Amino acid sequence: MQFMREINRLLTGILVLFGIVALAAAYWAVIGPDTILQREDNPRLVEAEASILRGAIIDRDGTMLVDSQQDESGRVTREYLYPSMASALGYYSLRYGVGGAEAAFDSTLRGDAIQNDTTRALLQSLLHEPQQGADVQLTLDLDVQQQIAAAMVGQRGAVVVLSVPDGAVLALVSLPTYDANTLDANWDQLVADSGKPFFNRVLQGRYQPGGALETPLMAAAFLVNHSVDENFAQATSPVLLDNDQFTCAVRLPTMSLSLRESYGFACPHPFALLASELGAETVQATIDTFRLDQQPTLMDFETLPDAAETPQSTAENPDALLKIALGQGDLTVNPLNMAMIAAAIVNDGNTPQPYLLVGTRSPGAEAWTPAQAIRPTIPLATANTARHLQDLMRYTVANGAAQNAGRPNIDIGGHAALAVSGDGSLAWFVGFATFAGNEGAAVAVVLENSDDPGLAADIGGTALAAAQTALTPP
Repeated sequence: MQFMREINRLLTGILVLFGIVALAAAYWAVIGPDTILQREDNPRLVEAEASILRGAIIDRDGTMLVDSQQDESGRVTREYLYPSMASALGYYSLRYGVGGAEAAFDSTLRGDAIQNDTTRALLQSLLHEPQQGADVQLTLDLDVQQQIAAAMVGQRGAVVVLSVPDGAVLALVSLPTYDANTLDANWDQLVADSGKPFFNRVLQGRYQPGGALETPLMAAAFLVNHSVDENFAQATSPVLLDNDQFTCAVRLPTMSLSLRESYGFACPHPFALLASELGAETVQATIDTFRLDQQPTLMDFETLPDAAETPQSTAENPDALLKIALGQGDLTVNPLNMAMIAAAIVNDGNTPQPYLLVGTRSPGAEAWTPAQAIRPTIPLATANTARHLQDLMRYTVANGAAQNAGRPNIDIGGHAALAVSGDGSLAWFVGFATFAGNEGAAVAVVLENSDDPGLAADIGGTALAAAQTALTPP
């Protein structure tokens, strides 16, 4: 009996051990592989990521901007072919992740969004083929981007160009920038750089509008039938605010100017008086109508966490109203915001919604799949007001501070102005050009630590001339 009890215990122990082994085998066969594969320290994950053939990025004319090359060992290198495109395209790094357009369209470029059939997926697994992503075509124009980058050499700031009436982003320049091909080697230096090369100034920058706010104020003046020919005595006199002195965009002697001329030279004194005449309610309504308190962006692009919560000045007393009138209150804008205002002006009051994606192309396919094409415009002004502003901005390019924006045989309108930011100045140019037929372009330029609105206007003119070449058929 004693012997039989020992045998039974041994048999029970063996059965228990077999049960544990069976459960462990089932776990590792069904659930375990995923838990191992998903561990951050699993080298197979790194190898799989390094072997992904990311899709190419193509510009609007079919020029390849970014490509992936695979070496004999299966490692893939991302190649950025044009340095001037870095601020728009961003970067891909196995170590540091993605940024810019690479981040915005990451799932498509990686191939995560591609639906393979079961047979193809099984073959890829058995043959250990790398994951392959789709190509992406963007609205960016290489030539426009390169011409702006060349005009911006030595400057810090941002330029964005929109096609009108569709809203395609032709160029997106933010400086200083970086070389995405040497990102891993220079990462620590780039992160510590005081120029913040990873900071996309077009989308993430929040700047004092300063004199650039005079355009919406002129729209309000037109709406209430305020005469643009009214003369203001000592229109060129400086305005003092919080120990800062605000002057015209160009040096002028003390003199009287009409409101039209004051706008042309971006003189703040008449606009401080105009804001007082319009009243706080009208000025605030103008800010709301032009959506100056909203920070626009591009779909899936990274923005600042509080971009939708832009603080704005309230005209609760004369000093607050003065700050609003001078564009020096709590209200800040980004260059895309201002480009959309210019687009609305040239498009009879309706601004297009900016977009960047033209279409995608699956691996091995020849045909492109177009992106969503329905993008309703946003009304910012009446057609009558927009046309008055068009004439005013053409006058400014012909006779005012924005003369450097003028180009032969191109219909250009714009406004050049200054703003105070911290201990320095900002130079703005916001403008448009019209081409044959219904085509046009809008641009916003902001130069940091600059008191040269003429330079900003010249860069804007270069951008608009390049846009005309890109958009006008040969």
